Amino acid sequence: MNSAATKNVLKVNLEIAQSTKYRGLMLNERYLHHCFSHLLQEKYNLLNLTGDNAAIILHPEWPTFKKQTGLVYGRYRKENGKYKPNANGTAGFIDFAIGDYNKPDIAIEFSLKYGWSNEEIVYDFLKLLDKKNPFNASISFNIIVRQRRLVKGGRLRDLEKHMNNAYVEAVKRLNNEVCDNSRELYLIVSEMDKDNNRRHWHYDRARDRFKDGLPVFI
Repeated sequence: MNSAATKNVLKVNLEIAQSTKYRGLMLNERYLHHCFSHLLQEKYNLLNLTGDNAAIILHPEWPTFKKQTGLVYGRYRKENGKYKPNANGTAGFIDFAIGDYNKPDIAIEFSLKYGWSNEEIVYDFLKLLDKKNPFNASISFNIIVRQRRLVKGGRLRDLEKHMNNAYVEAVKRLNNEVCDNSRELYLIVSEMDKDNNRRHWHYDRARDRFKDGLPVFI
């Protein structure tokens, strides 16, 4: 697969970011998973379980380590409430991997919460940045739902600080095992409120921090 495939996957994520509607407290991450896989399958037919000799290239809950299938990539362990790389640890599960099962090109992690969930997002970043994993492109898409209004003032500054600190913390835990710039990286955070007001941020590699808006690509 190539960068065009990554852009197609990103288009689906950006469509969700711009069109998701507030549904109260019923929503959770699984709704996001099913919406994404439905749109991706509808547009690109990546999960064909019935066609003769049809390649399956969409893999939900893809494990970074699994002896039975010969996957020997990143392994992780939770220590004192924090996920860390560990050669004797267990698999990290990727919400969706796209490409050859044995060496997928694209990894996508999702979260949908009613506030900032720091350790979950640090762990997602850690798996996506780990150079031991085979990805050519890593995507993180996080939706924060507000029951009232979008945060502002000090709470907004705190949220943006949390985003940047989560990235720094993931890099710190990986030590010297961070992927290089040959891996495309798209880390996206969207915030929406009960009136469907929304705003977005994405990680800017050149500035080494999150900036306002969704990523722009041609």
